[in-house]
Amino acid sequence: MKKRSVKTGAALAASVFLVFICGIAMYQTMGFVYAIADDVIMRDIASGAFTGTPDGHLIFVKYALGLVISCMYTWNSSVDWYGFFMTGVIFLSLAAVMYRGLSRETSLKWKAMYAGITLGVFGCGMFFHIAQFEWTVSAAAAGAGALYLYVTMRTDENGGKLLDAILIWLLLTLTYGIRDDVFLMVLPGFGIAFLWKFFRKAEGKFLFDWKQLLLPAAVFGTIAVMMLAEQQEYQGKEWEEFRTFQSARSDIYDYYGVPVYESNPAFFDKMGLNEAEIRNLRHYALYLVEDMDAELVRSLAEEGKRQSGQQGVKAKIRNGVLLAAKQAVDKEYFTVSIPFLIFLAAVLYLIFRYYRKAVWPLLLFLGAEGCLWLYLGIMGRLPERVAFSMHLVTLAGTAGAFLHLWGKWEESGRKGEGCKRKQVFVTALLLCSLAAAAWQWNVSSQANKEKLAMDGSYQQFKLSCKEQPENLYFIETFMAEPVGGARVSTQYSAQINNCLTLGDWYSTSPLDEQRMKKLGIQNVEDTILHNPNAYLVVRDVENPGFLKDYFEEKYPQCSLVMRRSETVGGRTYFLYQISGD
Repeated sequence: MKKRSVKTGAALAASVFLVFICGIAMYQTMGFVYAIADDVIMRDIASGAFTGTPDGHLIFVKYALGLVISCMYTWNSSVDWYGFFMTGVIFLSLAAVMYRGLSRETSLKWKAMYAGITLGVFGCGMFFHIAQFEWTVSAAAAGAGALYLYVTMRTDENGGKLLDAILIWLLLTLTYGIRDDVFLMVLPGFGIAFLWKFFRKAEGKFLFDWKQLLLPAAVFGTIAVMMLAEQQEYQGKEWEEFRTFQSARSDIYDYYGVPVYESNPAFFDKMGLNEAEIRNLRHYALYLVEDMDAELVRSLAEEGKRQSGQQGVKAKIRNGVLLAAKQAVDKEYFTVSIPFLIFLAAVLYLIFRYYRKAVWPLLLFLGAEGCLWLYLGIMGRLPERVAFSMHLVTLAGTAGAFLHLWGKWEESGRKGEGCKRKQVFVTALLLCSLAAAAWQWNVSSQANKEKLAMDGSYQQFKLSCKEQPENLYFIETFMAEPVGGARVSTQYSAQINNCLTLGDWYSTSPLDEQRMKKLGIQNVEDTILHNPNAYLVVRDVENPGFLKDYFEEKYPQCSLVMRRSETVGGRTYFLYQISGD
């Protein structure tokens, strides 16, 4: 037992070392970049650049995990801990998958080939998403790694089982803490694998492996603690109202769209909204909508849902099925969907050649994932990051089934049967996966360079604004951060941002109120009108667009005047102020 434990510990150490080398190489050659603005904002909240003080209320990420990340900034605020944490979770998943093969009692040649295939398949699917990470994909990577470990976890030996359980518990806890929706994606696979391990049939009788209950109990017990912490930290009237706002805002901007004024002008008149304010809503300029609150946004969401629902139930189901089918076969996901098909074909070969009874858990797994695909499609909740996460989880479950069946074949005494064909398959998989990973490495490096050249300048502009703390800069949301564009760095500035968008998912939250108070803002529109140090910022085009129309229509005695322009990072920003009484 002790010897086996030492071997598994050494295997884990070797896995962590290999993955660490890979991570350092990626960071030095291409860097890590925020793919979307949501992560940038959560980074700013955790670091204190949002409210002036590090805070664990990251809204999307569970508070318990957010608290851990925010505490890192109190230790050293110049390191972008949020970015390193989220990319680190992906590398941790890779280390767990690598550990599974290196801990097996087999030849050094087999372990080397396993490590090469693991790095190749992982690199093909994940290098791009490490270089440009999203919190949803980080959660999916953790969940996929945990599923792979659990499916391949042996029940007939004690050595290494405790370490396996700890890794699975940790990865599942991170999955739930980062994004609970992704946790639900991996549950079907875990449920099926659990039943397969829990029930045993011997001499015509069913036996129950009660020890299998310990791991789920530990996972759900930890989740219960995290849920209690979440409830405790987000209690109170202000947070309750924000949760209502957040849910309705998501319905509008993520799924139904801003309702059309012409489709129901009576509704908007009743709500006290004119066409100009509806135009502001379309531009996400929530601060320029009078009396913006949770009740108003909920009413807008209901109207948007009504207008969207006019297509009928059959049309909605048809469109949902088409969306799910499109995302399931889209070439954008070939880096994970093609490896899935390869492993699926290999699993089917092993099943129908040697282990026919294993077809049932495989069919249950594929059926459960297929139903989830259809549900998300019908609900219209299959954006790119969610679809990729689904592909990743399906790949992990299928790859785990392959390794499990391969191990049973090796131990069956029929190792020489079809040995040449299997060697050809493994060698081809190794070469193809490494070639694909090398190609993806090059693609990711180039994409990062282009992203930083295209969008990184806005992050530079925010830093330049911090050098003038006496001023306030307001920029249209869609002009500011359609994507993240910030580089993860050890030279991070946690100084509070004085460059603000005109609205986003954090609007009306207690965090937003703290930020406004810290910056001395009682009302955004009044600040723009009367504060001589407040500027409206327009990016790239010398035309304020809807902002000019809104202010000059609402305040005929005023005009929007360009004061100056600044070029930062190769991008020009035009700064406007209100002139007149």
